[in-house]
Amino acid sequence: MNRRAAPALAAASIVLLSACGPRYDEASTEPVPSPAPTSAADRGESPRELAGKVQYEIKGRAEDMIGGPNPGLTLQCGEFSGSSLSCSARFKDQTVQIDARIYDYYPGKAMDTYKQDITAKARFLVREEVHREFHESIMAFQNGDPLDADDVLRCDKIPEVTTVRLGVDDELVDTGIRCYHYGGTLTTTKQLKVSSRSIGFYH
Repeated sequence: MNRRAAPALAAASIVLLSACGPRYDEASTEPVPSPAPTSAADRGESPRELAGKVQYEIKGRAEDMIGGPNPGLTLQCGEFSGSSLSCSARFKDQTVQIDARIYDYYPGKAMDTYKQDITAKARFLVREEVHREFHESIMAFQNGDPLDADDVLRCDKIPEVTTVRLGVDDELVDTGIRCYHYGGTLTTTKQLKVSSRSIGFYH
């Protein structure tokens, strides 16, 4: 090999290695650790009266947003009209409004029957829960197999708790947040999309 060819080959090697490396920016992302076990906290029984039942269901929707029952979640509700209830759920200095509409209500001696729509224009987004769901989604994609030693999971940096505005009819909306699975030679990028009921990761 002559001396002129050596620098060219070295430059080509650097380009090739960088092409195989991660595409995420470490300055704007954070590592996704193996998640701690989820809490097995009990939600308790639903109240018997209709207003209590509706409030119970609204709180359940807020709990789903943050990953389950949490003593830090509080609920402040207005007057129950008999057909609707509006509540403000608060968690870690963030607040979202959740509304319920009741229809086809038939009181019964043993059990009341009714239908309800629960809606929210925004939802909580908890960093720990995003990381947990992303880690579990990668595990599920690998049929439950653990990650390889050289695998790296990272997500865009987000606050510990924030809120995300939701779409019409609770459709999934793109949060603009990206998560990355670096498998040693290839980085897979996933888009974080959410509704009031769920979060998911999509190409």
